[in-house]
Amino acid sequence: MSRKNHKLIDGKLLQVDKKYSSLKTKQKDAIAQWMFEETRAYYEEHKRFPEGKDNDEVIRKVYEKIEEREIWIPYDEVYEHYLKKKNKINKRVLESFEHKPE
Repeated sequence: MSRKNHKLIDGKLLQVDKKYSSLKTKQKDAIAQWMFEETRAYYEEHKRFPEGKDNDEVIRKVYEKIEEREIWIPYDEVYEHYLKKKNKINKRVLESFEHKPE
C-alpha cells in the first residue's frame, strides 16, 4: 500500500485502497444480504445464475445500494468478494426457492 492512501472526495477524507475486510461487521452483513437479494432477483428473472459480464449487472445494483448507505469501498473490492462468495450465494438462492411456501 502506498503511504498516501487518502483523498478528499466530496468533502470527505476517504481511504482509496480500503479492503473489504476492513469494513464493519454490520456493513459486511448488509452487503452480503444485498448480494443475495440481487443474485436471487437475477435468477428469478433469467432462470439462471449470472456469469461473466452478467456479474457486473448484479454488482452494479449492489454497489448502488452501497453508495446510498455511504459505505466507502472500491468497486473492485466488492466485485472480487462477490466472485469469491458466488458459489455459496448461488446455493443459498437455490435453497430459498426449495423452501418457498406454495
